[in-house]
Amino acid sequence: MTNLNGEQRKRLRKGILSAYPSIPKLKMMVDDELGHNLDAIAGGSNLEEVVFNLIVTAESQGWLKELIRCASESNPGNSDLKAIAEELLSNSSNNLAVAAVNTLPEQTTQQQKILILAAIPNRLRLDKEIREIRSAIERASNRNIFKIENRTAVRPKDIRRAIEEEKPQIVHFCGHGLQDGSLQLEDDGGNNKPVTPSALASLFKLHADYVKCVVLNACYSEKSAEAISEYINYVIGMNNSILDNPAIVFSEGFYDGLGYISNNQDVFQRAFDEAMVAIEMENPSQGSIPVLKKKE
Repeated sequence: MTNLNGEQRKRLRKGILSAYPSIPKLKMMVDDELGHNLDAIAGGSNLEEVVFNLIVTAESQGWLKELIRCASESNPGNSDLKAIAEELLSNSSNNLAVAAVNTLPEQTTQQQKILILAAIPNRLRLDKEIREIRSAIERASNRNIFKIENRTAVRPKDIRRAIEEEKPQIVHFCGHGLQDGSLQLEDDGGNNKPVTPSALASLFKLHADYVKCVVLNACYSEKSAEAISEYINYVIGMNNSILDNPAIVFSEGFYDGLGYISNNQDVFQRAFDEAMVAIEMENPSQGSIPVLKKKE
């Protein structure tokens, strides 16, 4: 992950402002070349604010080099962009702020926000699950890159709003699931409100720019995981009913694994494998229930 000093950030901002003199032109580059939705990742009331927020987001999420490369290659006559590109990209072994030794995979060097959504406690120990997730992250050697937010007693509109507001990389749902694959929430009157796999897939389609992994720690959630995986790279669900304690152990194992420093590994696959070991050691009869779906 590239970190800029104040002078470099100022020059990059100046270069982007001169190369893209309007928000629509900047949006076209970010959308077409980088595959990011500018409106979703960098708001602002004017172009200068949008560019500032774009650089901050790219730096925190680990794709600043790609932003610099695309902007400089598209504007070869821009002296500011050319200079910053030569400084940071021409010889990565000397110029990158993070040394090659002990460099983590891109997935783990990015800022990772975890959004925990808990619904309808109803005899489930959701408070314990949230506590164990936080404890696992606090133990992590790379804990500084994680930030946890949580919402409880969520209704469908709460989920929609929370994902939009927080823009997390990881969404963790804990609660009840139904045999048709729906997640069971509540409506405004406190009545049960199932949310279907197709509705969940449509929701995450809107947030595929930044959500990298979804964990559905709820019974019978495999169908929802399958539907969501059409848009999200990693989705975990349950192919059957799962007991409360093994479900908590699975979550604890997953975030233990996520917090380990492991070079040259698929981070979310490694975390899932760690969770599977944890649940098999705790309750072998539940060990075949969690499933990982990957976007094709």
